[in-house]
Amino acid sequence: MFNPTTAPRVFGVPIGADFSTALHDGLRTYFANLAPTDVAQVDIYVNTRRMQRRLLSLFHDGDAVLLPRIMLVTDLALNADLEGAAPAVAPLRRRLEVARLVKGLIEADPTLAARSSAFDLAESLVALMGEMQGEGVHPDVIANLDVTDQSGHWQRSLSFIQLVQQYFGMATQPDIEGRQRRVIETQVARWQDAPPSHPIIVAGSTGSRGATSLFMQAVAMLPQGAVILPGVDHDMPRDVWDRLDPKSGGEDHPQYRFKALCDALDIHPRDIARWGPITDINSARTGLVSLSLRPAPVTDQWIKDGPDLGDLSDATQDLTLIEAPTPRAEADAIAVRLRQAVEDGQTAALITPDRMLTRQVTGALDRWGITPDDSAGLPLQLTAPGRFLRHIVDLFSAPLDAERLLVLLRHPLTNSTSKTGTNHNLHTNALELELRRNGPPFPTIDSLTSWASQTADRHPDRPAWALWVGTILTGLTTTDALRLDTHIANHIDIAERLSAGPDSDGSGELWKEAAGREALRVMSELRTHADAGGDMTGWDYRQLVGSVLATGDVRDRDRGHPQVLIWGTLEARVQSADLVILGGMNEGTWPEAPAPDPWLNRPFRMQAGLLLPERRIGLSAHDFQQAVCAKHVVISRAIRSDEAETVSSRWVNRLTNLLGGLTEKNGPDCLRAMRERGQHWLNLAAEIAAPKVSVAAAPRPSPAPPAHVRPDQLSVTQIKTLIRDPYAIYARKILRLNALDPLSHNPDAPLRGIIVHEILETFVQRGIDPSDATAADALMDIADDVLMTHCPWPAMRILWRARIASFVPHFLIEEQKRRATSTNFGLEMRGELRLKSVPFTLTGMADRIDLTADGEAIIYDYKTGKPPSADQQKHFDKQLLLEAAMVERGAFKALGVVRTKAAIYIGLGSDLKDVPAPLKDAPPDETLEKFENLMAKWMEPEKGYTSRRANETLTFAGDYDHLARYGEWDETHPATVEDMA
Repeated sequence: MFNPTTAPRVFGVPIGADFSTALHDGLRTYFANLAPTDVAQVDIYVNTRRMQRRLLSLFHDGDAVLLPRIMLVTDLALNADLEGAAPAVAPLRRRLEVARLVKGLIEADPTLAARSSAFDLAESLVALMGEMQGEGVHPDVIANLDVTDQSGHWQRSLSFIQLVQQYFGMATQPDIEGRQRRVIETQVARWQDAPPSHPIIVAGSTGSRGATSLFMQAVAMLPQGAVILPGVDHDMPRDVWDRLDPKSGGEDHPQYRFKALCDALDIHPRDIARWGPITDINSARTGLVSLSLRPAPVTDQWIKDGPDLGDLSDATQDLTLIEAPTPRAEADAIAVRLRQAVEDGQTAALITPDRMLTRQVTGALDRWGITPDDSAGLPLQLTAPGRFLRHIVDLFSAPLDAERLLVLLRHPLTNSTSKTGTNHNLHTNALELELRRNGPPFPTIDSLTSWASQTADRHPDRPAWALWVGTILTGLTTTDALRLDTHIANHIDIAERLSAGPDSDGSGELWKEAAGREALRVMSELRTHADAGGDMTGWDYRQLVGSVLATGDVRDRDRGHPQVLIWGTLEARVQSADLVILGGMNEGTWPEAPAPDPWLNRPFRMQAGLLLPERRIGLSAHDFQQAVCAKHVVISRAIRSDEAETVSSRWVNRLTNLLGGLTEKNGPDCLRAMRERGQHWLNLAAEIAAPKVSVAAAPRPSPAPPAHVRPDQLSVTQIKTLIRDPYAIYARKILRLNALDPLSHNPDAPLRGIIVHEILETFVQRGIDPSDATAADALMDIADDVLMTHCPWPAMRILWRARIASFVPHFLIEEQKRRATSTNFGLEMRGELRLKSVPFTLTGMADRIDLTADGEAIIYDYKTGKPPSADQQKHFDKQLLLEAAMVERGAFKALGVVRTKAAIYIGLGSDLKDVPAPLKDAPPDETLEKFENLMAKWMEPEKGYTSRRANETLTFAGDYDHLARYGEWDETHPATVEDMA
C-alpha cells in the first residue's frame, strides 16, 4: 500500500479540513491500487466511536469495496491475546475496592481527611492510578520524588497513594489503562521480532496519552504502518516548531503534541507529509489563526509576520463574532443561527464544553420543534429514572418529610402502570393539603393511615393507598452499616414497588425506554460488583449511587434533527459541518480551568513523568484551531455570567487583538464586520423573544367593595394588618383567599412562639412557685416535654432549649414580682366585643389576664420577638390597647366588667424587657372611640383597601403581593381606588 521507506511514516491532514472525509478520500486513493482482498487486510485504528461510525458511513456511501478493519485505539485493552494476562478489572469494581481502603485508612487516622470525602478521594485516586499505569509510572517513582521544601501535606498524600501500590504488580488484575499499556508494550515487542506485512494505520489521535503515543510510534516504524494526524499546522515556521518546549510553557500550544511525537520519532514536524489531495481550505484563515496562536515567547512575530498575511477580508468574511450580554442571550442567538441553518439546508454543529449552554440552546430551539442531535446525550441522573432512584436513596440517610414524600408521589414513574392512576393523584392532592395544614413534619405509617381512615367513608380505597405509601416509604433511614448488596436490593425493591403501584406487580415503567434501560444497566453493574464495596451506612450508599448514576448517559440517535448537531470537543476534532458554532468562548469554560489535583502538584507531575495540567489546555487549543478554520464559523461568548463579568477566551482574545493591530490589512474593519454580523443574530433573537403584545403595568390596587360584603368581624391582631396592608384583609376576608401553608414545616419563629407560649402557660397553670429553688428545673422539664411534642428536629430542639434556658432566670424573677401584686385569673381567654355604632365585632385572645387585690385587670402577652414600642402601639399595633378596652366593656365574659390597670408585653427574645402599653396616652375609652370611628370609615363604600398602605419596612413581603402585582408598582405610586360594586 505504501512505498518502502526507512523513515517513520507520518502524515497530516491540515487544519480546516474535515478529517474523516480527508481520511476516507485518501484511503480510497490508496485502495485503488490494491486487490479487494488486500483492502480487507488493512487495520485502521481511530480514536472515537463516532469517527468509526462516520468512516464506515463514508465507505458505504461510495463505490462498493471490501471494508478495512476499523477499530478503536482503546479497544486494544480488550485484546485477549496477552500471554494469559487477566482481563481488565471493571472501573466500578476498582472504585469500590479503593474506597474501602480509603475508608479504612481514614478510620485508622481521622486527621488525614473527613470520612465523608472517602468516595471522592477514591475516585480521584483511581483516576491517578489509571494515569500512572497508562504512562508507565510505578508508585516507587512517586515515593522517591524530591520533596525538598514541601509541607507535611505530601506525607498525607503519599499515605493514600501507597494504598494502590498493590495494583501495579504483573500478577494483579490491571485497570483498563494498565492493560492497554501492557497490550501495547507486548505488541510492540512482537512487531520488533516479526513486523506485520499488512497495512496498519492510526488515524485521528494526537498521541496525548503515553500508551497511545507509544503505539503510534511503533506503527509509524512498521513497513506498512502509517500515522495520520488531524489538524497539522503546515503554516507554522520551522523556528516556531523548534521553540515548542514544556519547560518554556509550550505544552499549551495546539501543535505541541505533534512536536512531542515527532521528537520521539526523531523527525521534524515540517517533514510531516500531507495526506491526500485536499483543496477546500481557506488558507487565509488558517494563516491568520496560526499566527494568532503562536506560542507566547514568539508573539513578537505578529509585527514581523502580520503584514505578510494579505488582505484579511478573505480570512474573516465567513467569520462571525457574537458577544452577548448574558448567557441567555447567547443561547437565544445561537438557536436563531441554527434555525437559519436548517432553513438554508446547512448542517450546523454547536461545539462547546459548556453543558449548561447546550441545554439552554436546546430549550430555545424547542420553540420551533427542533431537537438537536446531542452527542453527549442527557446525563442519567437528570432523566426520570435517574431522579426517581436518587429521590428514593435520599430516604436512606434523611428522614421522610413532607417535601420528599410529595416529590416521590408526584413523580411520573410512581404508580406508573396502576389502573387507579386518577385516584392516586386525588389522594396525593388531599394528602398534600393535610400535610400543609396539620403536618406532621415527618409523616409516619401511623399518621398516614390515621388520616386516611378519617375520610374512608367518602374515599373507601384511601386507607389501602395510605398503607401502601407508608409501608414502602417510611422507616427507611438507618445509621447502621449494611452490606452494599443489601442496600442495592432494598433500593431496587422500593423503586419497583413504588413504580408498579398498589394494585400491580412488576416494576411498572421504571426500566423501560432508553433512560430506564440505562438505569437498569448501571444498577445491575453496581449489584454485580457489590461484594467489593463491603459495609456502608445509608449516607455512604446515597453518595455512591449519586456518583454511579452520574457516569451514565442516555442518548436517542433517532430523535435528533439531522441538520442540528451538538458536539463535544473530542467529536469535533475529527469531523466538520457546513456551519460551526463555537459556544461559551470564555476563560474557565473554553479552555476549562484545570481541576484541582489533591495528590500531586505540577512540579511533582513533571518529575514523575505524568501528564501536566497544560496538556488539556493544549488539546482544547487544538480543538479550537481545528474548528475555527472551518468554512462558516460563529464564535460566541457571553460578556457577563450570572454573577460577574467574564474574560474572553485567550484564543479569541489573541485573534481579536491581532486583527485590531493589523490596520494596514483592514484588520479593525474586518473585526467590526464580524461583530456586526454577530449583533444581527443578537437583535433577531431579542426580537423573537420580545412579547408581541405590550402589557401595561398594573396600578397600585385599592379595591372598594360594597359595605355589605366588607368584613364585620376581625381579631385584635388583624387590626394591625388592616392599618398597614388593607389589601391583605380584602384578599383574605372578602375574596376568601388564604395563603397556602408551606409544604415543609420548618422550625420558624411562629412555631417557636407557640412553643414558648405553651411552656409558660403550663408553668402558670400548675401553680409552680417561681421563688422555689426547683422552679427553674420544673420549667425546663416542661420545656423538654413541649419541645419533644412540637419540635421534631433534634438540632433545633437543642438550640431552642438553650434559648429558653437563657431567659428562664429573668422570667422567674419577673414572675415573682407579678405574683406579688396580682393573681392569675385566666390563660388563653377569648373575648368578643360588639361595637354599638358600627355593625362590627372585635374578637381577641388574651395570653394571660391577672387580677390585682383591688380587682383590676393586668393583661400580659408573651413576645419571643421584639415587642412593639409605645409609638408603634398608638398608631399601628393596637393589640393590647384594644384588649384593654375589651376588658373594660366586659368582652371576656368569665372576667366581667373590670378596670384595666395595665397591659404589658413580656419580652422573651434577645432583649429581655417588658414593654407596657401606653394606656395613659391612649386610655381604653379613647382607644375604643377612635376604633369605632376607624371601622365606620372602613364601612364607607368609597374607602379602598390599599395594598401596602403603611408597611413598617421596605423589605416587608406580604402573602398577597403577587395578587396585587407588586413590582409593577411600588410605594411611591398613588393608589387607584376601584369601585367593586
